[in-house]
Amino acid sequence: MSLVAIAMVLGAAVLHAAWNLLAKKSADVLSFLWAISVASLVLYALPFFYVVRNEPFEWNWVRFAIISGVLHVAYYALLALAYERSDLSFAYPVARGTGMLLVPLLAVPIFGDRPTVMAWIGIGLVIAGMLWLHRPLFAAALNRGDVSTLISIPALLTGLVIASYSLNDTAGVHRTHPIVYVYSLEAFTVLLMAPYMIMKRWDSVRAAFGHRRPLILGGFGSAGTYAIVLTATRLAPVSYVVPMRETSIVIGAVLGARVLGESLGSTRLAACILVVVGVIAIGIGG
Repeated sequence: MSLVAIAMVLGAAVLHAAWNLLAKKSADVLSFLWAISVASLVLYALPFFYVVRNEPFEWNWVRFAIISGVLHVAYYALLALAYERSDLSFAYPVARGTGMLLVPLLAVPIFGDRPTVMAWIGIGLVIAGMLWLHRPLFAAALNRGDVSTLISIPALLTGLVIASYSLNDTAGVHRTHPIVYVYSLEAFTVLLMAPYMIMKRWDSVRAAFGHRRPLILGGFGSAGTYAIVLTATRLAPVSYVVPMRETSIVIGAVLGARVLGESLGSTRLAACILVVVGVIAIGIGG
């Protein structure tokens, strides 16, 4: 990967972990996620209209943005459920790590990516880190005889959705400007969720709008992060960009421990370090 692409992706990782921290701290995660999507439409309106005015406009990317909007509705719902049931320092690595594992594997047949041997070694290390991350949960569930808690289903499903929209959006963003694409998929997401949020969770949404600093930071970081990542996929293969972005796994785990007072523990820390080593190997392999 080029130094420019690496710098972009690492910067996006920091922003992504930061706005996920804000989401975890919110009283109603799903309402906050929808509110920051609305905020992003306001914050990025001028850049969007500037690009639309100055760039040649075609319609062959719209179907990808619509599909992404549907997938992001599922992503927000599952992510909110994962954060309600698990610590940030547990749910975040599982969700992001699962998506990261699937993207390189699926990018081979879909986009013709050919990860190097070093990259595949990195993927293997990430798999080991993910299993290690789950070890305390496995042990506790086995001791209770409760197999239903052996895996964090919402977090794993979130990872599956992440892989789906990452691959879909890589195809879409090659057909138009990243700002136009991200702004449009945010708009579709907001519109699809609006009836439910207004009719069922309006009090929580209104409360989220009342916290202006987290709202602005979340709106800026959410859309901005993804625009940076999708821009990077135009400079490097998606099978490398997505794994490199997941250095946010460790940032999220550390933020959960330092800011929210969650227990990081030696097992989670060691697992996150192993994931980071795998991510670095993938980056070097690219």
